[in-house]
Amino acid sequence: ALKGRLVYAREDPSFHHGLAVSGPLARCCEDLELAMRLLARPEPVMEQGGWSYQLPPPRCTDVRQLRVAAWFENAVFNTDRDYLALLEETANVLERAGASVDRSARPFTDDELYKVFKVYITQLAASGDQFDAKPPTLREFQKNEIKRNFLKETYASFFERFDVLLCPVLPIPAFPHTDLPIPERTFSGTGISDFPAAGMSFWPGVVIIADLPSTVVPVGHTPAGLPCGVQIVAANFQDLTSIEVGKMLERLHSPSCFQVPPGFGPLAPTAAKL
Repeated sequence: ALKGRLVYAREDPSFHHGLAVSGPLARCCEDLELAMRLLARPEPVMEQGGWSYQLPPPRCTDVRQLRVAAWFENAVFNTDRDYLALLEETANVLERAGASVDRSARPFTDDELYKVFKVYITQLAASGDQFDAKPPTLREFQKNEIKRNFLKETYASFFERFDVLLCPVLPIPAFPHTDLPIPERTFSGTGISDFPAAGMSFWPGVVIIADLPSTVVPVGHTPAGLPCGVQIVAANFQDLTSIEVGKMLERLHSPSCFQVPPGFGPLAPTAAKL
């Protein structure tokens, strides 16, 4: 993934933006799509200069035509077994509805994953405050950007065969809050070994390092009552494809619909006191 055909100099925003995680929150994917259409505009300075774009329509609106890659495990950090069961059932739901689901397709080989993750960590280290990593020099940062371009082209080829990639949000479900410094934090999950804080960045990292859109929808709760979600990742600028598959899950899979958290429902009417 980090070697291969020549990567030409890129001047469009998709190849020169720094890492960014931004986007609307909503109770359903229909509202999410509306918010995206309102918010997804060019940067003001570029817009003043005449640059514009429009998000392309979803690649697929019929689940029977949907091509899905399901990537729920990796060779670097294991996935909580209770969480994994919920993810696998989510893929099964789409498959039973007629989608084509490939559970062995991967954008990268197991041998490449460490290099891919290192590109992400190097990008974070540029801020100087992540995992005690040494910030890269300007030259090192520029070389890392070239590696990012290779990753983006690898994903582009991958998404020629698939409409979306399903993967975990994190290796584990919701976890207890801690005030420990990041390098001192460890995390645990059902049926897996404890792992360092860097492991919590793996699944978000391998997506955002290539500037890919991702929609997260609920997939249910573990036996311990912890909420879980799935990332629906699509090709670059295919935000509406990602959201459209979220709509499919809302129609097909009741755990993917919004549920009012305990204690946050409508309050019972009470008599006014003067």
